[in-house]
Amino acid sequence: MLNTPDVSSKEYPYRSLLQVNNDVHSQLYSVVESFLDQNLKHMVKEYDRNIAQVISHTLTTERYYFIGHLAEGKSIENYDEPTIKTIKQALEMIQENLDQTNSQIENLSIEDLNTTIKTEWGQEMTKELALWQGITQIMLHTGEICLMAGIGGFYKGVLG
Repeated sequence: MLNTPDVSSKEYPYRSLLQVNNDVHSQLYSVVESFLDQNLKHMVKEYDRNIAQVISHTLTTERYYFIGHLAEGKSIENYDEPTIKTIKQALEMIQENLDQTNSQIENLSIEDLNTTIKTEWGQEMTKELALWQGITQIMLHTGEICLMAGIGGFYKGVLG
């Protein structure tokens, strides 16, 4: 089971950001824990990556791009998407990502969150909005994983 911290004592906007971050990681965790190791290699012919690669991409994108790069201003040149070979490894990565991203979010000041940035594609947004985009992309990819698994015939669950 995913270990999610109690954020009820946090003030806005941290409570909202952290609670939703907990929720989307919990959704991803519940989907992945229903798989077998061999399911991680499943690839739909129209996709260019398998389920393990989607999980890795999902977590590293939130952590290193949306939070690390956009909100914290760090370079994204030297990060790799780890290779996931087992469900145990995937679940550990989800937990590690939740712990790390929650810490990163909490370390940003209100002033940081209200700072406007301009993305590589020209969009202007606050750093808080960048965090929300990083968090919501987890649900987008969780849905993608469910679709891939459903097409593969090994996921019968529902999100929610």
